[in-house]
Amino acid sequence: MASGELAALLEQEIALVEKILECQASVYSTVKEKNWVNLERDIDCLNELSSQFSAMEAKRDSLIAKQGEEGEDSRELLAKLRSRLLKSKVQNFALNTYIETMQNFVRGVLENAVPQRRNVLYSREGKILKPEPQSVVLNKIL
Repeated sequence: MASGELAALLEQEIALVEKILECQASVYSTVKEKNWVNLERDIDCLNELSSQFSAMEAKRDSLIAKQGEEGEDSRELLAKLRSRLLKSKVQNFALNTYIETMQNFVRGVLENAVPQRRNVLYSREGKILKPEPQSVVLNKIL
């Protein structure tokens, strides 16, 4: 009975991770389109789904602790779940890479376009520290 319950829970987790993957893809596209309203909606969706997933994970851990070890069908479902989670990790990495690239581009543009208004700052080692970009509002998309 516990094995069937574990298999059902794993199937629910897989379905939930599929929804999370859809939300992640939507986040990536809204970031690229600079649609901030939809980005907030997608982030809220991701937060809600991830809290549901955490609750399911806790339940699965307690079931496995009670049961001892998984059955063969549960192992296959667990492998399927792990592959979906790996895909989610790859999507997160792609989004982080895109954001870092855009951040570095904007920082480079601002360093060249906006003159430094403060005095030069030095680190403990005596090296010149680059100032953080100041807030600038543009009325055009770069």
